[in-house]
Amino acid sequence: MLHDAWVQFQRSIAVAGFETGQTTREKNLGKKNRGGKMDRKRREREAEAEAALKGEDVTQLKGGEFPTLRYSDEETERLLAEAYAAIPPRAGKRGTLNLKRQKGRAFVKLQYAYKKKLERIGAHERRMAKRKRTNDEIKKCRSEADDVRAREREYQDMVLQRWAIMNGHGTEDAGLSNEAAS
Repeated sequence: MLHDAWVQFQRSIAVAGFETGQTTREKNLGKKNRGGKMDRKRREREAEAEAALKGEDVTQLKGGEFPTLRYSDEETERLLAEAYAAIPPRAGKRGTLNLKRQKGRAFVKLQYAYKKKLERIGAHERRMAKRKRTNDEIKKCRSEADDVRAREREYQDMVLQRWAIMNGHGTEDAGLSNEAAS
């Protein structure tokens, strides 16, 4: 709307005699056409159809700047022989890349085996350390067992004597003498 008003204003002040380059109609609205190969081919077809209606020949031959070279059989043989002669003969032993690849695979396999061996050694050392710790604790417990058993026996005897005194089975002197002895 605003554009139309602007165009009318421009027309009203336009001076006859020269082109101002002003757009005098609205742009085509709708789907945008980005172009590309299909669009180019469509334009070419439309241009050919218009030219055919006018009776013009717009055939464009596609191809190189120069015509293709044609050689005789002898010349072809000579050129091929020259080209094959320029190729150096294949030298050196075969399968070097395969050998290198196999060597790399073997190296990786050995590294993996060595790593696993170290893991097994570590697991064995941890197992043996735990076993030694357990055995040391058992030895310590056994060495202290005599003292513990003696203390337990003394305690049980004391409890038994007190029970005997409380129930009238023993004398207090016997209990005191045992306690004094300990």
